Amino acid sequence: MKRKKTLSLVLTLSVLLLLMSSDSVAHGQQRGKRVSFDTGIITLGPDQLLRVAIAGDADGDADVDGADFLVLKRMGYIEQANIYRLASQVTTDRIRLRQGEAVSIDINQTEFNAVRCVVQGNFNGTDAKNARVTVQIINRITNQVDSVLIALLLP
Repeated sequence: MKRKKTLSLVLTLSVLLLLMSSDSVAHGQQRGKRVSFDTGIITLGPDQLLRVAIAGDADGDADVDGADFLVLKRMGYIEQANIYRLASQVTTDRIRLRQGEAVSIDINQTEFNAVRCVVQGNFNGTDAKNARVTVQIINRITNQVDSVLIALLLP
C-alpha cells in the first residue's frame, strides 16, 4: 500500500512538473515591447481632477510614433471599511499616436472615494524610453496645477 502511494505521488509530481515546464506557447511575429504606467489609487479633493497625458519627443527621435496602440483605463473606487473596491472601469479604444501628437484623459472623482489611471501600450520598432506620462492634479475652480508627476512608460 505504501508503495502505491509513493508511486502515485511521484507520478502526480511528474505530471505537475511537466505542465509547469511546458513551452507549448506558439511564438508568432514579434509584437513589440509592451509598456505600462499606473498612477496607483489617488484620493482627490472635491474641486480637483486628475489629468494624465502621454506624449513622445516632438522631434520624432524616439516617440510614440511606433506604437501599435495605447489604451487608457479610468477607474473609480469606493471605500468600505478602509478597503478601496473597484466600482467603475472605463477603457478607451486603441489610440495610435503619430509624431508630435499627445493624448490626455481627465478623471473626476465625483461619486467615487478615489480614482486611478492605467496606461498600456505596445511599441513596435521604436524605443519607447522617451515617451512620457505626465500626471497632474488640477484645481477645477482656479485651473491651477496642484501637483505634477512626470514618468516614463515602463516595459
